Amino acid sequence: MTTPEELRHIPLFAALDDHTLADTARFIESRTYRPGEYIAYEGERPAGVYFVQRGRVRLSRTAPDGREQVLAMVGAGENFNAVAVFDGHGNLTTARAMSAVHCLLLPGDALITLIRRHPDLALAMLREMAGQLRSLAVLVEDLAFRSVRERLARELLREARGGAAELTHQELAERTGTVREIAGRALRQLAQEGLVRLERGRVVVLDPDGLARIGDGG
Repeated sequence: MTTPEELRHIPLFAALDDHTLADTARFIESRTYRPGEYIAYEGERPAGVYFVQRGRVRLSRTAPDGREQVLAMVGAGENFNAVAVFDGHGNLTTARAMSAVHCLLLPGDALITLIRRHPDLALAMLREMAGQLRSLAVLVEDLAFRSVRERLARELLREARGGAAELTHQELAERTGTVREIAGRALRQLAQEGLVRLERGRVVVLDPDGLARIGDGG
């Protein structure tokens, strides 16, 4: 059973009072997923809101011709699927575990019940959704106004961990709204300029300032 103290490690719940946390914990379900396993499918009825404790989850939408656009990568402390709970339609995205994932599920009906009891939870959810909306607005801006080269530079900087982004060419292409071949050419050009080093399944960032200038249109 999930405890209120476990919930406090998730930013959305961190500032809520003990009574709200204890009430919320009663409805929480623990879920685990293997790497590559699908958690939710676009268009299906939502199970609730997921709060990631460990691992990474890819959120994407699929076009009629089968192309995928990655909207976000969700990590520890973040959540996804709230939109479908609130608007009464199907899941907005397909969610897939990119590593071993452990998360908490708050069923949709339970969330609505809790919000009616605890206005502070409603405000916390609104803040989270506002932040997600801003991130989507940045994604739309990138896709509409920035070149593939600029988008790749910005994505590499976002994903670099300890100087490296653990991404394949295909994953980078999906996240930046292009195809693998074009993403590969742009990456090789960045490597030739000494900005990155390409390794199997990862891209090592050598010059973050240089990537930042490219990402800003320089």
